Amino acid sequence: MKGKTMLHSYEAELQGNQVIWLGAAPPAIAQARRVVVVLEDSTEEQAPSSLAQILRNARGSLGRGNREAVLAELARSRQEWEL
Repeated sequence: MKGKTMLHSYEAELQGNQVIWLGAAPPAIAQARRVVVVLEDSTEEQAPSSLAQILRNARGSLGRGNREAVLAELARSRQEWEL
């Protein structure tokens, strides 16, 4: 039986071919590991959104339903993600 893979994320900036950690760096490892680098494809500077704007944009993203239905859907999504 194959073990579960736990994904961890660490924030960094890529400057040329050098990674500069912005927060906590990942722990040292004994052997080479595969990593995935995700780069934003933004050519223009974007102003940070306010929390109020983020919440307005997210309104309705989980559909309509009562609190219990939304929490159940989130639990199902979490279980699918962990499989």
